[in-house]
Amino acid sequence: MSDLQSHPNTRCVRKACDALGILYKTHDAYGNFVAVGLDPIKYFVNASAPFNNGAIDKICRDKAFSYRLLKDAVRTPRTKGYFDPYPEDPQYQGYVVEQSYEAIADAIVQEFSLPVIVKMNSGLKGRNVYLCEDRSEVLAAIETIFNHKLPSSDYVALAQEYVPPTREYRTVVFKGEVVLVYEKDLSDATFTGNLSPFHYEGARAVPVEDAVVTGRIQGAVDGIFPVLDLEFGGIDLIEDEAGELHVIELNTHPGFSYFVRDNGDQALVAMYEYILRQLRR
Repeated sequence: MSDLQSHPNTRCVRKACDALGILYKTHDAYGNFVAVGLDPIKYFVNASAPFNNGAIDKICRDKAFSYRLLKDAVRTPRTKGYFDPYPEDPQYQGYVVEQSYEAIADAIVQEFSLPVIVKMNSGLKGRNVYLCEDRSEVLAAIETIFNHKLPSSDYVALAQEYVPPTREYRTVVFKGEVVLVYEKDLSDATFTGNLSPFHYEGARAVPVEDAVVTGRIQGAVDGIFPVLDLEFGGIDLIEDEAGELHVIELNTHPGFSYFVRDNGDQALVAMYEYILRQLRR
């Protein structure tokens, strides 16, 4: 088995098991399908971990759903969804409110201050995320998100209040507890067309070990858990110019490729050791 081809998540799970003396079995040639010998057996597959149910996964993937659930629980930018006015399947016509792309663009500029973020509802890795300065840019973003000819199209577009960030963080939580925090450091990075921080050239993942910062982040995410049973996941936050933290997105399948690229495996192995100890108890 070559670790060169293994997923960072499952590779570090296996290393954590080795450190703790926990038996595991791999079901593929690369160590990316791991059965951890706890009671009951826990399966880790690439970035998928054995903690959240399908409904939690769906809520976190659907940014409009997660906003509706969390908007009164944590500080998060105001967000509104707009359904594709030309759905491919006629059965979805009943969801349509605005009858054209132009009507959606008009509604967004009326309801949100500019600049505004316009993005696809279920996107990943910064795909189809636009910072729009005027109505023409809003319209262009809407037309791209709803372009049925593109594999990255979506049937819901989101407008989201733009909060200028001074810092961006990813925190990983397990059973309501912050177990890893790192900053998406853009101090020496160059924008290359994708607003997702790690798509900037020169962006780095910097571990945060300051107890004051991690405590503030714990406080910023605590409101999630009484309303959403997120047992394990990544949470993206931004810090605004006033020092306030805002929850941006949830992810039940956090990947750590950039983190281990910049920091190696050790911190991620330590995180999984902590999680496995909790499970073994």
